[in-house]
Amino acid sequence: MDIQISTERLDLILGNHALIAMNIFELLAFISGLAYWKKFTGSPIIVFIIFLGYNFFNEMIAAAINVTGILNRTTVFYNLRYLFYFSAIYWIYYKYLKYQLYKQTVVVLYFTWLITLFYFVLTSNFVIQKPVFSAVTGDFFLIIIILFYLIETIKNADLSRIQDLPLIYISVGLLISTVIQLPVSIINYKGWLNLTEVSNSLNTFYSIIRNTSFWSYSLMYGIFAFGFYKAKPQEVKS
Repeated sequence: MDIQISTERLDLILGNHALIAMNIFELLAFISGLAYWKKFTGSPIIVFIIFLGYNFFNEMIAAAINVTGILNRTTVFYNLRYLFYFSAIYWIYYKYLKYQLYKQTVVVLYFTWLITLFYFVLTSNFVIQKPVFSAVTGDFFLIIIILFYLIETIKNADLSRIQDLPLIYISVGLLISTVIQLPVSIINYKGWLNLTEVSNSLNTFYSIIRNTSFWSYSLMYGIFAFGFYKAKPQEVKS
């Protein structure tokens, strides 16, 4: 196989400071999780740390394939990520939640989301198309689940020690990022093809929206890294 590096694609990646910053903070969050691994041994947070590592290397592999042109599209890498991401994060909140109503609702939301993904797989090309509806639905459900956890925590936890809870930092980071990502996802996947055919000014608008997404991810990963450092070991009872 003749592998040639596309300097144009490489320059697009390296020239995007927002993207580079996101990747740096993403790696920082993963390294921070590894550094404090023992603190969270036996808790669902370990699954979250593992996912951070998978997510970082998944993006690096997709970027390398894109630059070398091994595949024309790397969409499948991100589509598989949706399955791992929502499955892992919903499970983590299920394990931490105590109210049975909340836990049961998480199960219902998860399987509802899974149906949207399976429908996409059956009716679309999983390799080159993005599951827009499934992604937006998953994020919307995640906001609801995070709010469940925050409400439950505020009601039951000692607020003077809330900074010791690792999932608080994860929740804040995810909530900030997800609220921003919902409109960005719709613009990215639905409006971008039309925008690029209209004018350069709209292309610039899209770039600003896309980079805002990257910066929000950077903030999220920074919160994760700080949370791994600041949080205390927690016993989780199913």
